[in-house]
Amino acid sequence: MKLLHADIIAVGSELLLGGRVDSNSVFVSNLLAECGIDVRKKIAVGDHRGDIQEALRASLKRADVIVLTGGLGSTLDDCTREAVADTFRRPLTRRKKAYADLQTRYRRFGRPVTPLLAKQALIPSGAMILSNTVGTAPGFLIREGHSVIVVLPGVPREAKVMMASQVQPVLRKIFKSTGQYWFHAFNTFGLPETDVQKQLGLILKEYAHIQFGLLASPRGVTVTVSCWVSNGSRSSVKEKSLFFPVWEHLINQVRDCLGPWLFSEGERTMEEIVGELLRGRSWTMALAESCTGGLIAHRLTEVPGSSLYLDRGVVSYSNQSKREFAGVPVSMLRRHGAVSSQVAKAMAKGIRMRSRVDVGVGVTGIAGPGGGTAKKPVGLVYGAIDGPRGTQCQRWQFWGDRTEIKLKTSQAMLDLIRRYSNETAS
Repeated sequence: MKLLHADIIAVGSELLLGGRVDSNSVFVSNLLAECGIDVRKKIAVGDHRGDIQEALRASLKRADVIVLTGGLGSTLDDCTREAVADTFRRPLTRRKKAYADLQTRYRRFGRPVTPLLAKQALIPSGAMILSNTVGTAPGFLIREGHSVIVVLPGVPREAKVMMASQVQPVLRKIFKSTGQYWFHAFNTFGLPETDVQKQLGLILKEYAHIQFGLLASPRGVTVTVSCWVSNGSRSSVKEKSLFFPVWEHLINQVRDCLGPWLFSEGERTMEEIVGELLRGRSWTMALAESCTGGLIAHRLTEVPGSSLYLDRGVVSYSNQSKREFAGVPVSMLRRHGAVSSQVAKAMAKGIRMRSRVDVGVGVTGIAGPGGGTAKKPVGLVYGAIDGPRGTQCQRWQFWGDRTEIKLKTSQAMLDLIRRYSNETAS
């Protein structure tokens, strides 16, 4: 199967200096794959006209589609449009539609379109304008020989809307690709990367022609399964493909192998899964957080509708707050210390009783970098849950810096709640 190839060129000196991470290439790759176009290279270049032109010329030798993101603003360092115009010898001209859209947008802000802002309406001659419905700077699309060059703003929300609503339809019309990209992601927690690979051992041998990927992060290990398949037709309904039964069988096998460590598939987060379970049980919950400083509550409240199950959360950081808000006895703190299974369980029970909710959660630990001892090192965490199934407590030893330990702890606590809720349902 001959695939169409694409390059992505991310423009911005901040991408090279560590000030910002390129997130556009992820969704651009996905949206190109939906058009049957395989991204073979991603390049980051600074805000220098010569460097942009050099990258563009190199990509023209091999790519059917080139997507540039960034450098379309009005400031001195925004030079992508100039670089593209020079490369293809297409003079920049102020386009009436682009300028009118700018006037409409800035009128809403109560601002005039100054000469500097008007730079955004300069488009290479012969280029198709890509309207910016959620920002100001328009993008544009150029056909040059066998290649299509797409130029998008660097703001992720603007680039994504533009790519999905305007670029995809054009690419599908031009290339009429019959290639389909099959992709599935499994999100796990509780096993290190090497153990996840062991779980998949037999499948990896059986499906050697399928690409498997394992990505570890503080939130767990994500397993990706992907491949390109030629459909022989332009149908976008994968269920009609002859490959579908094979794919469905593979996905079910991976799902079974990952078992209880699998908490979601696709882009669903742990907090979404936990919220769905709590809502399904009609449970309410209260949190007493120490080392996480409210991070668990924050993540839960990122999910719309979380007020149906999250009653309250307290940051009981000091020993005094553990006594006052969670009812932890002074004698217990003196005997076992704040970072102990006894205190975690007392926090969970105490916050449950004082809040009159179905489930109470308590977590205490040492996030570091200081505060650790030989017996209780940095990264030691105890988490407990108290509810209809009684009390459960777990001990973890995490590694990393303070931010990593807090994030890993929040994920572990949410997973504990998930498992507790699932066990009740069985």
